[in-house]
Amino acid sequence: MSTYGWNGKGWPRWRGWRAALVWGCVAATGMAVWRAEAQSVRTQTIVLTPGWNSVYLEVDPADPDPGRLFADSSVEIAAAYVAPGRRAQFVLDPSADLLSAYGWSVWYAPERPDAFLGTLFGINGATPYLVYAATNATLQIFGTVATESPGWTPSAYNFVGFPVAATGAPTFQQFFAGSPAHAHNRLYRLVDGTWRQVLNPGAATMRSGEAFWIYCDGRSAYTGPLEVTTQPTAEVYLSPHAESEVVFRNRTEHPIAFVVEHVVDPAQPVPLSVPIRALDEAAGGLRTLSVHFDAGYFKQDFPPLEAGEAVRLPLALRLQDAGPGERYSLLKVTTDMGTVTYVPVTASRDDR
Repeated sequence: MSTYGWNGKGWPRWRGWRAALVWGCVAATGMAVWRAEAQSVRTQTIVLTPGWNSVYLEVDPADPDPGRLFADSSVEIAAAYVAPGRRAQFVLDPSADLLSAYGWSVWYAPERPDAFLGTLFGINGATPYLVYAATNATLQIFGTVATESPGWTPSAYNFVGFPVAATGAPTFQQFFAGSPAHAHNRLYRLVDGTWRQVLNPGAATMRSGEAFWIYCDGRSAYTGPLEVTTQPTAEVYLSPHAESEVVFRNRTEHPIAFVVEHVVDPAQPVPLSVPIRALDEAAGGLRTLSVHFDAGYFKQDFPPLEAGEAVRLPLALRLQDAGPGERYSLLKVTTDMGTVTYVPVTASRDDR
């Protein structure tokens, strides 16, 4: 009996190790661990130092109003570059008047005399920001996972950020090696309030929650070393009438190993199963089998994915174990390179 993987061109490919991978999932049970990132929301921690900080926000805040979001903190100014599709010119010194710089929208704390000049009225996820803090501050931003991919402006500098692990993150060279449009050192990160070029990307480690400027040489749709996409929608949506799949694609020139964790509220379990089309030699045809994951927290290691290859993970809701109404969880995908991707999951018993 064999199972099929995906050959990156939309056609099934029979692979022996894929069978071992899938059937190994049978043992993928885990202790039901409650975490702060339960449901389709999580909390992002952002540590600010006095002066200007370059921040990449990974979640859509539950309350996007900057006045309330930054209340009781030392944040005085927040600015976003809001002119996508134009040739961006970053400001070398953020302390300059951002209102006079093309393409920037700015929020000022209400106690400042220039607060009435503000033009930034909402804080969104998957967005880089310049943030000025008067003192050290730690922000706990609670919200839904932002799933938007970067929209690269070709032949221009782009203000971007990417989710990476807090420890063990890749270097810039490791992260962008799979993209010819970004495999260079035309890259700037904020150092002591000034944008400085990263002259040696192979020695500079990326940081969680950090935004930076990088030149996009031509067109690109690059999202990282391990591209994680969902079909048929932008998230995993499961119901008695709908299944989904997650596709993992290696964009590097070397193998990548990755781990998938199911982050879920134990009081609202989401039972997931993997439907597998398998060859039943005795019956002389294909039939569908189901590999069951734990309905609570689980952690599943995947074998290394070879350079340029892709594998699909079909998912279905295990109806006999699913509770009523809608329930939410997250799939957290972490690679051995230190990249992190969150995939929201919605499970609906719409037949009840």
